[in-house]
Amino acid sequence: MKTVLIFFFTCLGLSTAFVSPQLRQSNNVALAMAPKFDKSQGKWLTTTPEDGPEAGYGPGKTLLIAGPKPFLTRVFSADDYEQAVLKFMASEKCSREVAQGNMDRYLENGQDWAYERMEAEKKGRAYPKYHVLETKGIILTCVWASFVLGLGGRVVYSLATGVYYWEFLRS
Repeated sequence: MKTVLIFFFTCLGLSTAFVSPQLRQSNNVALAMAPKFDKSQGKWLTTTPEDGPEAGYGPGKTLLIAGPKPFLTRVFSADDYEQAVLKFMASEKCSREVAQGNMDRYLENGQDWAYERMEAEKKGRAYPKYHVLETKGIILTCVWASFVLGLGGRVVYSLATGVYYWEFLRS
């Protein structure tokens, strides 16, 4: 009986080697000192420096990961953004970066964020990692930005000099 139990627990331990890394990793982090709600101020407050804004990523990463809408919200409504991140951290018991990634995705497109979380829960998968900056995303963002800036620059040049916009196509 003892060898059967040893064999069983050994197989159980080794079986995690065949599980997808995304399923093994959880976005949740054991936070003993999660943000707390202060009723007198009506605000969420950090309890440790690890929960503060310095612990997360900056607005530049928000711009690269989620685009201009969450970036502008983060810059011009910084207090509302901070409160939303702290509330998410407290309710989901997750790290600041995970909370920021989820808030950025929510601000970018709330319906898709809710759908993706619902699908992950329904299928028993780990939640998407919105705080991870992928190389493919950076490249696509840079290509798209260069295209848009090139067209915008041509508009400004055409308006400033009075040259027809499509003049460069004539030979």
